[in-house]
Amino acid sequence: MIVLLVIGVPVLTAAMTGATFVRVGITVRSRSLRPLLRTLACFQLSLAAFGIATLAFGWGHLTGFSVPDPYAQCNGTGFDRTVPQRHLVTKSVFPVSIVCSDYPDGRDGDEQVPDWVNPTVFAASGVGIAALVAIPFTARERRRRTGAGPTRREQPDAAPTGG
Repeated sequence: MIVLLVIGVPVLTAAMTGATFVRVGITVRSRSLRPLLRTLACFQLSLAAFGIATLAFGWGHLTGFSVPDPYAQCNGTGFDRTVPQRHLVTKSVFPVSIVCSDYPDGRDGDEQVPDWVNPTVFAASGVGIAALVAIPFTARERRRRTGAGPTRREQPDAAPTGG
């Protein structure tokens, strides 16, 4: 299951991001917003945005992760005991935060998660939610454009004169 997530999420994210860029290119080329006002476009955008948010979230949580010693998140040195050991002060899931310090009491702690992770998670999640919320509106707009409104009455043919 983990392998499926580790491989599937990046592949799905890349595919949906590529499809979204293609759709934006078609929109720019045709000079019409119609390609973006489709249900599939909103769904692709939401999948791409949530995939980007998931990848950034995972990147932030794996900051400092060491395969030989997964409990030494702040050290990243594995079993090399010649390097001074750092101590985990705080770890937050949301927003992503890992604060490590050289001292056991936590003074002079520094943030390990890159600065771009939390803004990316929040912005991509917001875009994904907005795209999901837009799906019912695009479906309604499409029904309105295809003629679900009132029908026009046919005009009677003009009667021939004379005859």
